[in-house]
Amino acid sequence: MSRLRLLSVILLAIALIALSIAAYHGVTAYFAAVPPLMEEEEDPGEPVIGEPIREEPFAPAVGLYTGRGSWDPDLEAMRNFLEEYELSSIDIDQETLNSADLNDLCDILVFVGGYSSEYLHYVGNHGNIRTFVKNGGSFVGFCAGAYYASATMVWGGQLHDYPLKLFPGEAVGPLNIGYGSLATIDLNRDIPFNQNFDEAIGMRYFDGPCFTGLEGSAVEVLARYRTNGEAAVIAFALGQGRVLLSGPHPELGYAPADDRLDTEGGGDAQWNWLYEALRWLSSPDGV
Repeated sequence: MSRLRLLSVILLAIALIALSIAAYHGVTAYFAAVPPLMEEEEDPGEPVIGEPIREEPFAPAVGLYTGRGSWDPDLEAMRNFLEEYELSSIDIDQETLNSADLNDLCDILVFVGGYSSEYLHYVGNHGNIRTFVKNGGSFVGFCAGAYYASATMVWGGQLHDYPLKLFPGEAVGPLNIGYGSLATIDLNRDIPFNQNFDEAIGMRYFDGPCFTGLEGSAVEVLARYRTNGEAAVIAFALGQGRVLLSGPHPELGYAPADDRLDTEGGGDAQWNWLYEALRWLSSPDGV
Protein backbone atom coordinates (compact mmCIF):
# COMPACT_ATOMS: atom_id res chain seq x y z
CA MET A 1 0.00 0.00 0.00
CA SER A 2 1.34 3.40 -0.91
CA ARG A 3 2.06 5.97 1.70
CA LEU A 4 -0.72 8.19 0.28
CA ARG A 5 -3.30 5.48 0.52
CA LEU A 6 -2.23 4.56 4.07
CA LEU A 7 -2.52 8.18 5.13
CA SER A 8 -6.03 8.35 3.70
CA VAL A 9 -7.09 5.27 5.68
CA ILE A 10 -5.63 6.72 8.88
CA LEU A 11 -7.37 10.05 8.34
CA LEU A 12 -10.66 8.29 7.66
CA ALA A 13 -10.33 6.24 10.85
CA ILE A 14 -9.60 9.38 12.86
CA ALA A 15 -12.64 11.09 11.35
CA LEU A 16 -14.89 8.13 12.21
CA ILE A 17 -13.57 8.08 15.76
CA ALA A 18 -14.20 11.84 16.08
CA LEU A 19 -17.75 11.47 14.78
CA SER A 20 -18.41 8.63 17.22
CA ILE A 21 -17.14 10.70 20.15
CA ALA A 22 -19.26 13.69 19.07
CA ALA A 23 -22.34 11.53 18.68
CA TYR A 24 -21.81 10.00 22.13
CA HIS A 25 -21.53 13.40 23.82
CA GLY A 26 -24.57 14.68 21.92
CA VAL A 27 -26.77 11.81 23.05
CA THR A 28 -25.47 12.11 26.61
CA ALA A 29 -26.22 15.82 26.64
CA TYR A 30 -29.73 15.19 25.28
CA PHE A 31 -30.65 12.73 28.01
CA ALA A 32 -29.05 14.93 30.65
CA ALA A 33 -31.35 17.79 29.54
CA VAL A 34 -34.50 15.65 29.72
CA PRO A 35 -35.96 15.54 33.26
CA PRO A 36 -36.22 12.06 34.71
CA LEU A 37 -39.58 10.38 34.61
CA MET A 38 -41.59 10.74 37.84
CA GLU A 39 -41.95 7.53 39.72
CA GLU A 40 -45.50 6.28 39.46
CA GLU A 41 -47.40 6.95 42.66
CA GLU A 42 -49.04 4.05 44.36
CA ASP A 43 -52.79 3.87 43.83
CA PRO A 44 -54.33 5.12 47.05
CA GLY A 45 -57.36 2.96 46.46
CA GLU A 46 -60.83 3.87 47.71
CA PRO A 47 -60.97 6.82 50.12
CA VAL A 48 -61.33 5.84 53.75
CA ILE A 49 -64.68 7.02 55.09
CA GLY A 50 -65.01 7.34 58.84
CA GLU A 51 -67.96 5.99 60.71
CA PRO A 52 -70.82 8.52 60.74
CA ILE A 53 -71.46 10.24 64.03
CA ARG A 54 -74.53 8.62 65.51
CA GLU A 55 -76.78 9.97 68.17
CA GLU A 56 -76.68 8.10 71.41
CA PRO A 57 -79.63 5.70 71.49
CA PHE A 58 -82.52 6.90 73.62
CA ALA A 59 -83.46 3.87 75.68
CA PRO A 60 -84.18 4.92 79.27
CA ALA A 61 -85.78 2.63 81.82
CA VAL A 62 -88.98 4.36 82.87
CA GLY A 63 -90.54 3.76 86.28
CA LEU A 64 -94.28 4.41 86.63
CA TYR A 65 -95.49 5.11 90.14
CA THR A 66 -98.64 3.02 90.55
CA GLY A 67 -99.42 3.58 94.23
CA ARG A 68 -102.13 5.60 95.96
CA GLY A 69 -103.08 8.75 94.13
CA SER A 70 -102.21 7.61 90.60
CA TRP A 71 -105.01 7.72 88.00
CA ASP A 72 -105.49 4.39 86.23
CA PRO A 73 -106.48 5.81 82.80
CA ASP A 74 -103.39 8.00 82.84
CA LEU A 75 -101.20 5.03 83.74
CA GLU A 76 -102.73 3.16 80.83
CA ALA A 77 -102.00 6.08 78.50
CA MET A 78 -98.37 6.19 79.63
CA ARG A 79 -97.94 2.45 79.20
CA ASN A 80 -99.34 2.69 75.68
CA PHE A 81 -97.10 5.65 74.92
CA LEU A 82 -93.98 3.84 76.16
CA GLU A 83 -94.89 0.72 74.20
CA GLU A 84 -95.45 2.77 71.04
CA TYR A 85 -91.96 4.25 71.29
CA GLU A 86 -90.37 0.98 72.44
CA LEU A 87 -89.27 2.35 75.80
CA SER A 88 -89.01 -0.12 78.65
CA SER A 89 -91.01 0.47 81.81
CA ILE A 90 -91.59 -0.99 85.23
CA ASP A 91 -94.33 -0.38 87.78
CA ILE A 92 -93.18 1.02 91.12
CA ASP A 93 -95.58 0.63 94.02
CA GLN A 94 -95.55 2.50 97.33
CA GLU A 95 -93.41 -0.01 99.18
CA THR A 96 -90.77 -0.06 96.44
CA LEU A 97 -90.82 3.71 96.12
CA ASN A 98 -90.22 4.16 99.82
CA SER A 99 -87.48 1.57 100.35
CA ALA A 100 -85.63 0.74 97.12
CA ASP A 101 -82.63 2.43 95.55
CA LEU A 102 -84.59 4.04 92.72
CA ASN A 103 -81.48 4.76 90.67
CA ASP A 104 -80.98 1.00 90.37
CA LEU A 105 -84.52 0.59 89.02
CA CYS A 106 -85.05 3.36 86.50
CA ASP A 107 -83.67 6.41 84.74
CA ILE A 108 -86.96 8.34 84.61
CA LEU A 109 -89.58 8.26 87.37
CA VAL A 110 -93.08 9.32 86.28
CA PHE A 111 -95.92 10.52 88.47
CA VAL A 112 -99.05 10.73 86.33
CA GLY A 113 -102.19 12.73 86.99
CA GLY A 114 -104.49 11.77 89.80
CA TYR A 115 -104.66 13.13 93.34
CA SER A 116 -101.75 15.10 94.70
CA SER A 117 -103.21 15.02 98.21
CA GLU A 118 -102.86 11.22 98.18
CA TYR A 119 -99.32 11.51 96.86
CA LEU A 120 -98.71 13.84 99.78
CA HIS A 121 -100.16 11.55 102.44
CA TYR A 122 -99.40 8.05 101.15
CA VAL A 123 -95.86 8.41 99.82
CA GLY A 124 -93.97 7.79 103.01
CA ASN A 125 -90.44 8.58 101.90
CA HIS A 126 -90.39 11.79 99.87
CA GLY A 127 -86.66 12.08 100.51
CA ASN A 128 -86.02 8.90 98.55
CA ILE A 129 -87.33 10.63 95.42
CA ARG A 130 -85.13 13.67 96.03
CA THR A 131 -82.12 11.40 96.43
CA PHE A 132 -83.01 9.65 93.17
CA VAL A 133 -83.02 12.97 91.28
CA LYS A 134 -79.90 14.39 92.92
CA ASN A 135 -78.04 11.19 92.06
CA GLY A 136 -78.82 11.52 88.36
CA GLY A 137 -82.42 10.37 87.88
CA SER A 138 -85.10 12.33 86.04
CA PHE A 139 -88.53 13.06 87.55
CA VAL A 140 -91.52 13.72 85.29
CA GLY A 141 -94.82 14.87 86.75
CA PHE A 142 -98.13 15.51 84.98
CA CYS A 143 -100.93 17.52 86.59
CA ALA A 144 -101.20 16.00 90.10
CA GLY A 145 -97.62 14.80 89.77
CA ALA A 146 -96.58 18.40 89.06
CA TYR A 147 -98.51 19.73 92.07
CA TYR A 148 -96.86 17.10 94.24
CA ALA A 149 -93.33 18.01 93.07
CA SER A 150 -93.75 21.72 93.89
CA ALA A 151 -92.90 23.34 97.20
CA THR A 152 -96.28 25.09 97.38
CA MET A 153 -99.58 23.98 95.93
CA VAL A 154 -102.08 26.80 95.51
CA TRP A 155 -105.59 25.41 94.99
CA GLY A 156 -108.45 27.86 94.71
CA GLY A 157 -106.36 30.51 96.45
CA GLN A 158 -105.47 28.23 99.39
CA LEU A 159 -101.77 27.54 99.99
CA HIS A 160 -100.61 24.05 100.87
CA ASP A 161 -97.02 23.22 101.80
CA TYR A 162 -95.75 20.09 100.04
CA PRO A 163 -92.72 18.11 101.24
CA LEU A 164 -91.09 16.87 98.02
CA LYS A 165 -90.02 20.38 96.92
CA LEU A 166 -88.27 19.52 93.67
CA PHE A 167 -89.58 22.80 92.27
CA PRO A 168 -89.12 25.59 94.82
CA GLY A 169 -91.93 27.76 93.46
CA GLU A 170 -95.72 27.51 93.34
CA ALA A 171 -98.02 25.23 91.34
CA VAL A 172 -101.27 27.20 90.97
CA GLY A 173 -104.65 25.86 89.85
CA PRO A 174 -107.25 25.22 88.73
CA LEU A 175 -107.12 27.66 85.84
CA ASN A 176 -110.04 29.25 84.04
CA ILE A 177 -109.80 26.86 81.12
CA GLY A 178 -112.43 24.20 81.77
CA TYR A 179 -111.98 20.59 82.81
CA GLY A 180 -111.32 18.43 79.75
CA SER A 181 -110.87 21.42 77.45
CA LEU A 182 -108.25 21.57 74.75
CA ALA A 183 -105.87 24.24 76.01
CA THR A 184 -103.80 26.22 73.53
CA ILE A 185 -100.16 25.91 74.50
CA ASP A 186 -97.56 28.30 73.07
CA LEU A 187 -94.19 26.57 72.67
CA ASN A 188 -90.97 28.34 73.56
CA ARG A 189 -89.04 28.52 70.26
CA ASP A 190 -85.75 28.88 72.14
CA ILE A 191 -86.03 25.23 73.21
CA PRO A 192 -84.42 23.33 70.30
CA PHE A 193 -86.87 20.44 69.94
CA ASN A 194 -89.86 22.82 69.99
CA GLN A 195 -88.74 24.11 66.60
CA ASN A 196 -89.93 20.82 65.10
CA PHE A 197 -93.54 21.66 65.98
CA ASP A 198 -96.05 24.40 65.35
CA GLU A 199 -95.71 27.52 67.45
CA ALA A 200 -98.87 26.51 69.33
CA ILE A 201 -100.31 23.06 69.96
CA GLY A 202 -103.32 21.78 71.87
CA MET A 203 -103.08 19.76 75.07
CA ARG A 204 -105.92 18.43 77.18
CA TYR A 205 -106.40 20.18 80.49
CA PHE A 206 -107.74 18.48 83.64
CA ASP A 207 -107.31 21.18 86.31
CA GLY A 208 -103.52 21.07 86.29
CA PRO A 209 -101.32 23.94 87.48
CA CYS A 210 -99.39 26.81 86.03
CA PHE A 211 -96.02 27.53 87.63
CA THR A 212 -95.08 30.79 89.33
CA GLY A 213 -92.11 32.02 91.34
CA LEU A 214 -89.64 31.48 88.50
CA GLU A 215 -87.90 34.84 88.80
CA GLY A 216 -84.14 34.51 89.22
CA SER A 217 -84.22 30.74 88.84
CA ALA A 218 -82.60 28.48 86.28
CA VAL A 219 -85.97 26.97 85.34
CA GLU A 220 -86.59 26.58 81.61
CA VAL A 221 -90.14 27.35 80.46
CA LEU A 222 -90.90 24.93 77.64
CA ALA A 223 -94.45 26.14 77.04
CA ARG A 224 -97.04 28.66 78.24
CA TYR A 225 -100.81 28.71 78.42
CA ARG A 226 -102.25 30.98 75.76
CA THR A 227 -105.08 31.96 78.09
CA ASN A 228 -102.91 33.70 80.69
CA GLY A 229 -99.30 33.55 79.50
CA GLU A 230 -98.23 31.58 82.58
CA ALA A 231 -95.77 28.69 82.46
CA ALA A 232 -97.50 25.43 81.51
CA VAL A 233 -94.47 23.12 81.18
CA ILE A 234 -91.15 23.65 82.94
CA ALA A 235 -87.84 21.80 83.28
CA PHE A 236 -84.75 22.27 85.40
CA ALA A 237 -81.67 20.53 86.75
CA LEU A 238 -81.44 19.39 90.36
CA GLY A 239 -78.15 17.96 91.56
CA GLN A 240 -77.06 15.53 88.87
CA GLY A 241 -80.64 14.91 87.76
CA ARG A 242 -83.45 16.69 85.96
CA VAL A 243 -87.12 17.48 86.42
CA LEU A 244 -89.93 18.08 83.95
CA LEU A 245 -93.35 19.22 85.19
CA SER A 246 -96.45 19.70 83.05
CA GLY A 247 -99.79 21.20 84.01
CA PRO A 248 -101.64 19.93 80.89
CA HIS A 249 -101.60 16.34 79.61
CA PRO A 250 -99.59 15.66 76.44
CA GLU A 251 -99.94 11.93 77.15
CA LEU A 252 -103.74 11.79 77.33
CA GLY A 253 -106.53 12.45 74.86
CA TYR A 254 -110.18 13.21 75.51
CA ALA A 255 -113.46 13.52 73.61
CA PRO A 256 -115.65 15.90 75.67
CA ALA A 257 -118.81 15.23 73.68
CA ASP A 258 -118.66 11.55 74.63
CA ASP A 259 -116.91 12.12 77.95
CA ARG A 260 -114.42 9.53 76.73
CA LEU A 261 -110.73 9.40 77.52
CA ASP A 262 -108.36 8.28 74.77
CA THR A 263 -105.35 6.42 76.13
CA GLU A 264 -104.04 5.22 72.76
CA GLY A 265 -102.55 8.41 71.32
CA GLY A 266 -105.69 9.87 69.76
CA GLY A 267 -108.08 12.56 70.98
CA ASP A 268 -105.46 15.33 70.70
CA ALA A 269 -102.78 13.53 72.71
CA GLN A 270 -99.35 14.95 71.89
CA TRP A 271 -97.21 11.81 71.98
CA ASN A 272 -94.68 13.05 69.40
CA TRP A 273 -94.06 16.19 71.41
CA LEU A 274 -93.79 14.24 74.68
CA TYR A 275 -91.28 11.81 73.19
CA GLU A 276 -89.09 14.66 71.97
CA ALA A 277 -89.39 16.39 75.35
CA LEU A 278 -88.14 13.28 77.12
CA ARG A 279 -85.28 12.89 74.62
CA TRP A 280 -84.28 16.51 75.19
CA LEU A 281 -84.55 16.13 78.97
CA SER A 282 -82.22 13.14 78.87
CA SER A 283 -79.71 14.55 76.38
CA PRO A 284 -76.46 16.39 77.18
CA ASP A 285 -77.99 19.50 75.60
CA GLY A 286 -81.05 19.43 77.85
CA VAL A 287 -81.44 21.40 81.06
